Amino acid sequence: MKNFNRRILSIFFITMLFACGDDFGDLNVDPTRPGGDNAQVVAIVPIMQTQTHRNLLSSAARIAGIFTQQFKGFDAQQVAYTQYAIGESTLANFWEFGLYTGSMRDCIDTIERAEVQGDIPATQALAQIYLAVNLGIATNLWGDIPYSEAFQGSDNVTPSYDSQEEIYNSIFELLDDAIVNLQLNDPQGTQGDLVNANWTAVAHALKARFHIQLSKRDPDAGSKALMEIQSAFTSNAQTPSFIFEGNANGGNPLALFGIQRPNTLIIGDYFDSVTDGDPRKVNLMVANPDNDQLYFENGNDDLFWAQFDSPSPLISFSELKFIEAEAQLLTGENSAVILNTIRDAVRANMEYLGVNESEIVTYTNAIITSDLETIINEKYKALYGSNFIQVWNDYRRTGYPNLTPDPNGVNGSNPSGVIPRRILYPDSERLANNEAYENAIAAQGGHLLDDDLWAFPSDD
Repeated sequence: MKNFNRRILSIFFITMLFACGDDFGDLNVDPTRPGGDNAQVVAIVPIMQTQTHRNLLSSAARIAGIFTQQFKGFDAQQVAYTQYAIGESTLANFWEFGLYTGSMRDCIDTIERAEVQGDIPATQALAQIYLAVNLGIATNLWGDIPYSEAFQGSDNVTPSYDSQEEIYNSIFELLDDAIVNLQLNDPQGTQGDLVNANWTAVAHALKARFHIQLSKRDPDAGSKALMEIQSAFTSNAQTPSFIFEGNANGGNPLALFGIQRPNTLIIGDYFDSVTDGDPRKVNLMVANPDNDQLYFENGNDDLFWAQFDSPSPLISFSELKFIEAEAQLLTGENSAVILNTIRDAVRANMEYLGVNESEIVTYTNAIITSDLETIINEKYKALYGSNFIQVWNDYRRTGYPNLTPDPNGVNGSNPSGVIPRRILYPDSERLANNEAYENAIAAQGGHLLDDDLWAFPSDD
């Protein structure tokens, strides 16, 4: 496994402390970020990466995990989220500090500084890859979002919103540009081991992810994904896994939340039931006390995804194999071939987690169907702990797993009571960028939790 562990100076640890209380804090300006015209790109990139991986696992991820019933609320705000009481302010900090003044700003800053400095195309490529990932997170949550006018500073404080279709086009353009940049000569080398030859394969893997996300919009999504997979990475060992600092200052957000909000969030009943008998469940995924199933247990060093130093794959090899299986299904591949790909996807996840060989063989041999439901149901289990937002994307896109909405989920923002299809724009946009905000709502047909996004239209 390629581990991109950041041993940052003390200024960075202060940044992480600032972010830990409620993921992103409540200040408008983070004075610890490197700034000014003389800031070195190499000082920005680690913070850009760290915040991106926090975005993959912090507040938005926990809410997505609740929607897909991998988690449920046991106390405090998490109970309200389980009942789909999600308001304008719920992810306002995530929008502002996690994305727009956080990781995406750092990505843009790195790209622009690389342009000025020159001769560091590999580092620019890394920022383009990470910007694509963050744009994917944002558009999967909200649909239309500010992008093309969003980072102009005081020159434009009311940026218009790009449509979700335009955002996907921008994502593919960023990844294509990154692939080109990675082929260029970079005299500064790997910039502190932040970039290596495998990033080209990672960019292709991410393109496959975004193509398959458009399966409801693009009839060629499957063939396009398969084309990218041909140039993607081919093993767990090549997975771009970020390793958080192994302490309470900058640890994995799932572990930090378990420490800061003990037992307010626990394993969902559906996930508990579908993982019975799964060799990954007990210890590796779930602490198994006499009563409620816990995703985190202080002092339990076996839970794979709930340690301070637990990894965060930008995209895992297991996810890539599941994308391949779905793409094969979409393109009419033989069912036996698809079945083998599903089994390889499950195997990849189990090997990554450290399941022993005999249990892997027993489990994978028991998988005997190769339809879409099997692919997504197995992917649902395999992506637990690493990418809850992707699980929610798959549910909205395919209808699998076959989840039952929370019976208490009917409210003013979710009148139909369905499992939410989107997140509400933050109130800061309504108040400070109202014209663009209203235009975006009108373009998408409403501003409720049960309104579809362009990429994920429901079948009804």
